[in-house]
Amino acid sequence: MITIRNDFHNRKVTLRTYVNARLTLRQIRRARRELCGSPDCTCGGVLGERGPQDVRIQDLGLDQYGEPFIQILDKDRPEIEHFDPKF
Repeated sequence: MITIRNDFHNRKVTLRTYVNARLTLRQIRRARRELCGSPDCTCGGVLGERGPQDVRIQDLGLDQYGEPFIQILDKDRPEIEHFDPKF
């Protein structure tokens, strides 16, 4: 379980995932909706996160199917992780 916060709207969301995992489209939509439900707001990052987080959120663009590719990484490891295709 990973908690992502938005300190501008004072909201948080807990996702059932783990470090080094790719978020599902459903998790991405839920995080965006719960952290900042306004579609035109620019308060946060790719998931609507803002402020200090317990993890790094890495936006890798779109995958081969045109879906968002967002990965949760350990914030204490500076090197870039690569997605494990056995997701």
